[in-house]
Amino acid sequence: MPAFEAAGAKLYVLSYDEVDALADFKNAHGTTFAMLSDPDSEIIREFGILNTTIAEDDHPWYGIPYPGVYVTDSDGIILEKFFENNFTVRPGPEQLLAALKGEQVDLIKKNGDDQQVEVEVAFEGDMLPAGITRQIVARFSVPEGMHLYGQPVPEGLVPASIQLDEELEGIVSYTPVGPKTRPLTLSGDGHTLEVYEGDVVLRLPVAQNGRAVEKDEDGRWVRIAGKVRWQACDDEKCDVPQEHPFSFRLPAAFTVMADMGPGEGRVPSMNGAQHFKKMTERRQTSS
Repeated sequence: MPAFEAAGAKLYVLSYDEVDALADFKNAHGTTFAMLSDPDSEIIREFGILNTTIAEDDHPWYGIPYPGVYVTDSDGIILEKFFENNFTVRPGPEQLLAALKGEQVDLIKKNGDDQQVEVEVAFEGDMLPAGITRQIVARFSVPEGMHLYGQPVPEGLVPASIQLDEELEGIVSYTPVGPKTRPLTLSGDGHTLEVYEGDVVLRLPVAQNGRAVEKDEDGRWVRIAGKVRWQACDDEKCDVPQEHPFSFRLPAAFTVMADMGPGEGRVPSMNGAQHFKKMTERRQTSS
């Protein structure tokens, strides 16, 4: 939460759970953000995010939303949204903070005569728990008068991209995130392509599904490897395509989730079984 507060953000959670269930969750986890109860899923329906994969009968989970996050400005205008079909996968805090702050680049200043594209690759976060997406971030500093290509490109050109190794198992990648491109019409054949200029940040959200975990005496780990590819061009010619390999070895932490039982071990107790029974009875009564 301190990082969100430093960014000037307020966090609100909307759930179809009742007020007492949210109160127990808040106490169990020591959360400080606001939690909003929508037991009849009225707001969920208004936002158009009702999970329609669950049948409208006496199923206790009917009414839940698709898991997701909206990032809005102070006027309530949606700036970004992150939604998943799978409730076990959620965006990590780094991904949300990046959306809040916009694409920011802090690269080492280049010499004035340096006409090479500078590239830095980093992993946002110090671990990769199962069910949490975090991002591989590639930061490009493109010299004035040059550009990189965005998708799509014709055969023979290489767009700027972050790619995982094909033989990598247990790591799932999602839709890349990048800044807006601008159209550029080529003088030779008249094709109009989308290009990046100046300081550019590309992000590739990734998650691990448990099959990537390696164990040793120091703990549980996941390895993420791949490469960043790009091709720099000016108005007359293109350089040879370039690539920058990367490899990260990260702790595969456990995701702490609320308990449906007594809360023994590392999982906080929140009287989940009691609330689940109450919710089931309410659904059966209203159906």
